[in-house]
Amino acid sequence: MSVSCDNCDSVNVVKKGFRHNASGKKQKYFCNSCKKWFVIDDGFKRMRNNPEIIVRAIHQYADGFSLGKVKNHLKQHDKTDVSRWTIRKWLVKYESQLKKNSHKNVFQRLKGKSIMMKKESM
Repeated sequence: MSVSCDNCDSVNVVKKGFRHNASGKKQKYFCNSCKKWFVIDDGFKRMRNNPEIIVRAIHQYADGFSLGKVKNHLKQHDKTDVSRWTIRKWLVKYESQLKKNSHKNVFQRLKGKSIMMKKESM
């Protein structure tokens, strides 16, 4: 795998230790061309919560849980206290990763259009 610098796109980079935070351990790189440090973006860049928790919340909502139920489930089982608004922002950010049918249903629910309302109007 060839790693290139986020700042200058140079391939003159070297591994230089690890970064540890709440989301886990990630490899740090140093660019010898522009003298900048960076971490490869894994899709969860600048997210404060563990990626597994984010994915679990998105799947629960896609499976029919309300935002409040997802929030309560994360608090009880994962000891993670997030707001319903945070979960909604995760849904909007990662909506492109959902399967096509799940994507459509999630956004109908976020916009306040339930599937039942759609069937009744037909």
